[in-house]
Amino acid sequence: MHLDRCAVAGGLAASVMMTLLTTVSVDARAHPHHHGTGAVHHHATQAEAPAGPPLPDGQVFLPPPPGPDTAQRAADASIFAATRVLEGTPRWKLAQADNRDTPAHMVAAFSCAAGFTLPPDRLPELVGLVTRIEQRLTPAVHAQKMLWNRPRPFTEAELPTCIPPRASLKQDPSYPSLHATLGWVTGLILSDILPDRTAWIMQRARVFGESRVVCGVQWQSDVMAAWLNGGVLYSAMEQDEGFRQEMDAARAEVTALHPTMAAPPAAECAVEADAAAHPPQ
Repeated sequence: MHLDRCAVAGGLAASVMMTLLTTVSVDARAHPHHHGTGAVHHHATQAEAPAGPPLPDGQVFLPPPPGPDTAQRAADASIFAATRVLEGTPRWKLAQADNRDTPAHMVAAFSCAAGFTLPPDRLPELVGLVTRIEQRLTPAVHAQKMLWNRPRPFTEAELPTCIPPRASLKQDPSYPSLHATLGWVTGLILSDILPDRTAWIMQRARVFGESRVVCGVQWQSDVMAAWLNGGVLYSAMEQDEGFRQEMDAARAEVTALHPTMAAPPAAECAVEADAAAHPPQ
């Protein structure tokens, strides 16, 4: 669904944007290493994370989220307001589907990009690898989130979101997006396994992250930071011999499965292609 539909609701979007711009979500004058407080539910704890070399420190390589009275803050507010008109469209429904960030769903979500169906039940090595990566990265991204403690968009304006804004989600800081980080890393994994499909796979990884913006649960800059986050963290994990061995096993599994699988439904692929052609920006 094209974002030029937003013109129909231009007055509403402008009004909402002004409301958002007057809300201070991040104090640009705060100490850059300030940690937020509050209980946050997340997928894995440090104790559950698989062992491995230390991951790069996000407070060093990630920029802080945009502060008040910045161009990026204005852009975030504008995009959040404008994308509310997508409620009920195929793009909205894709965002709802992409909200399911279990490793099995994330693997299956790349079927159109891969060019053949990726059934999670027939890819235990790949799903297991994505599962262990999620366990490894979740504590690191959670620490990044608590560092900046950025509120979610829907806490600043009561507008539609593609999923119910649960209390645990409201308490979970928005920057950077864990969901988009994991989607980007999954894309990098599949790009290494299927290098001839890299352009389409990373396009789908982009759309997967943009679904968070369409859904209304994260700001555009949260997702853009997640793409940088995923790239840096994946590069660090590639240096681990254990990770490379797991990649080899997943690659052999996908390579053996490929000739036996049909193309995914054309209608689903068309929705993803339209989403890629009309990003929320």
